[in-house]
Amino acid sequence: MLSNEFIAKIEGHGAIHIDWDKNEAKLKVLEGERLFEGMLEGRTAEEAHWITPRICGVCPIAHNLASVMACEDAFDVKPHQTTILLRKLMLAGQMIQSHFLHLFFLALPDYVGIDRGTELNQKDPKSFKMALILKKVSDEIVHTVAGRNVHPTTTTIGGFHKIPKKSALKELLEMLKKTKTAAKNTVKLFSGLNYPQLKVNLELVSQKEDQIVSNKNADSSSIKNYKKDIEETIKEGSTAKFGKYKNREIMVGALARLAHLDTEKKSGPDYQNPFHNNLAQAVEIDLYHNQSQEIIEQLLRDGLKDTIAPKPINFTQNKPFIGIGAVEAPRGGLYHEFHFDNKGIITYANIITPTVQNLTSIEKSANALLEQFKNETQEKKKKLLEMLVRAYDPCITCATH
Repeated sequence: MLSNEFIAKIEGHGAIHIDWDKNEAKLKVLEGERLFEGMLEGRTAEEAHWITPRICGVCPIAHNLASVMACEDAFDVKPHQTTILLRKLMLAGQMIQSHFLHLFFLALPDYVGIDRGTELNQKDPKSFKMALILKKVSDEIVHTVAGRNVHPTTTTIGGFHKIPKKSALKELLEMLKKTKTAAKNTVKLFSGLNYPQLKVNLELVSQKEDQIVSNKNADSSSIKNYKKDIEETIKEGSTAKFGKYKNREIMVGALARLAHLDTEKKSGPDYQNPFHNNLAQAVEIDLYHNQSQEIIEQLLRDGLKDTIAPKPINFTQNKPFIGIGAVEAPRGGLYHEFHFDNKGIITYANIITPTVQNLTSIEKSANALLEQFKNETQEKKKKLLEMLVRAYDPCITCATH
């Protein structure tokens, strides 16, 4: 017997195809292709970081910065330290924005007995208030640095068109100090949930400086070789590519990042249980909240330098203009690659998103769940499968870019 289970409470449209006779599950991505890579060809370098954020309304800053960094890599532009810090601050705000939305309104309903996030205010007013506090502070971080809450307007190749005033940063710092408790209580809340006990041999992969690192392999690889190491394949019935790292299923995102930070495994998550990606995101909310405060304190202490666009690029140089930009987006490693002609026009664009890399791992974990919970009812297994997919926090519109 076959069934197709539409997955609610995820970003985009997807379903799990279950063959109950074989006890097998396959993930189906139902979103239409969006063809952003083709859209970028023929555009100028300056247009790229305006276009790519439209891939996703949940993580536009990650796409914006990956595009900017790809252009800087191609044209050998070195950003100032102030620029680097402001970008880190933007990305920290984006992490909190994305994580709180997923945790409180998409994941938490499964654990507190409600169908949708809009019911959280009635079921758990304290948690709902906590979510609103995190929304307000994360929106303010992003608005202060990026110009608005979504789709940044201030960034450019080499710097910023406009940087925040010291007075705005001081106000933001005070807001961060006042909202610290909400970030810490988020960790407490998600540490206390009753997660399904699932064991999967997960290979956790994340970016570390200019390297791609894995918890299963001591040999890291250069981000410059991302296209060689991360292979994308097309599956029948899916509009998204499925990625593997060196021909192995991997998981990227909060759980992977935390695994490489938490070398002594003291932070709480079980790194072989994908449901604990929810807990890892909660821990990251606290980490990025603290990081935001530290960055602002450093900026105020060291002073804000003008971050202006670079000098005009000499396109007559006899060399190829090829650039790769990579950032850790909320859901994992994101890669942008652009090739330019001698007029600065994009001739080739390649984008690999975190969810593309996670799709094979979702299928692997889904089949492990069916095996480990084989004695449960079909209804129970269907619910657990939906919860599992939500735990990965997939962004389907990014995957079908």
